Amino acid sequence: MINQSKLNHIITDIQHKKVLVIGDIMLDKYVFGSVGRISPEAPIPIVNVKNTKLLEGGAGNVIKNLNSLNIKTSFISIIGNDSSGKFLKAHFKKLKNIEYALLQDSSRKTTLKTRYIANGQQLFRTDEETISPLNSILKKKTFQYFKLFIKQADIVIFSDYGKALFIEENFCQKLIKYATKEKKKIIVDPKGEDFQKYKGAYFITPNTKEAFNATYIDPKDNKLADKCGQYIIQQKWAQNVLLTRGENGLSIIQKNNTHHLKSNAEEVFDVTGAGDTVIALFAAALSITNNIIESAHFANLGASIAVKKIGTTSVSQDEILEVFRKLLKSKTLSSSNLLNNLNEWRANKYTIGFTNGCFDLIHAGHIDMLKKASESCDKLIVAVNSDQSIKKLKGNKRPILNLKARKKLLQSLEMVDFVISFEEDTPIKLIKKIKPNILFKGADYKIKEIVGADFIKKNGGLVVRIDLTKNQSTTKIVSMIKNS
Repeated sequence: MINQSKLNHIITDIQHKKVLVIGDIMLDKYVFGSVGRISPEAPIPIVNVKNTKLLEGGAGNVIKNLNSLNIKTSFISIIGNDSSGKFLKAHFKKLKNIEYALLQDSSRKTTLKTRYIANGQQLFRTDEETISPLNSILKKKTFQYFKLFIKQADIVIFSDYGKALFIEENFCQKLIKYATKEKKKIIVDPKGEDFQKYKGAYFITPNTKEAFNATYIDPKDNKLADKCGQYIIQQKWAQNVLLTRGENGLSIIQKNNTHHLKSNAEEVFDVTGAGDTVIALFAAALSITNNIIESAHFANLGASIAVKKIGTTSVSQDEILEVFRKLLKSKTLSSSNLLNNLNEWRANKYTIGFTNGCFDLIHAGHIDMLKKASESCDKLIVAVNSDQSIKKLKGNKRPILNLKARKKLLQSLEMVDFVISFEEDTPIKLIKKIKPNILFKGADYKIKEIVGADFIKKNGGLVVRIDLTKNQSTTKIVSMIKNS
């Protein structure tokens, strides 16, 4: 999981970046009501309409997610000369931090999707739309705006909904080649079975159904997700793959590396538009950190919020931070779920670090040591002695803080990924169970004095001794307090 400082860095700095979005916009209409009876004319429910809601959909939902995080955007799309198109145009005039070109095509309808929802359940949907490639005049205008907007863009999103802009492979390739010439990374949300037209894209972000339709490989588990992504890369349809897998989370597949991120969502009400949230947040974060895994974790946080809401929706900074805070509270691992987490980390090829101690009255020395340890691994597990264990080691007057308080303090530290306690005098049972890649301990211990050192080295791991901060110890602090 991304840590607090990196999350704050992304949220703060993405407001100084600019994202270019080109794609198919649509209007999503939601009709809310209730069902009390069946029609006497046909075996269908009668919806008693209470209210309606109009929202930007398709590429418009990508813009909405970027806009809600105060990210500067440029936007290119096609609308018809109709009431839906006029509504969208009027709405975009009210938005801040955006320049846009909503090009009008009198020969087509603006895509309008109307969903009827009763008692929290979607009953059916109607679509009004024109699906056809752009004419030569609109292609020319689109490309002119693309060349204009891309100059100041830090990253580019292609939001393909198969309506107009990317239907023709030649035009899609023309845009990608120009972006490549301008050294801009393109993140593609694909549509249809033909991924060949996206050749040259930096990332492609299909869901499982889209990936299956293009590759005929069903990514139903981690192994098949990797196989599916590698096939896309081998075909050179994109350099990298971000596979959105619903309740199974996200998979990042690169030529020589794969990472699987579990979903953070506790409940899923509606997946509509979740892919838009993922590509918006992933692209924006990538423009800041250039770190693919951190960007995917950021997008994963947003997705866990989006699926809890009905309809196309955006996520805010406050919502992302709130979800992150809740995840931090779950940093404590019990022995029962420890192995599940370890299996996930190893599948993602994380370097697992381990250290242990009493951590009674956490001081600057503890912080310095944990920070240095965290910088040398991907996941840092801290094992803390139980109250009874400390009494055996330090005497009946210790610990000063009970186990619950000590765990809570450790969990609040951004450099600590997970906390677990042990009852025994030493953590050797935990070390053998976890099999960390690196065992950390203070430099005041000799290698032969470090519990578990022989086991770690025998299994190909490292034992790292960290220099201690001078004049920092709980015993000294307690003594000073007593003598003051």
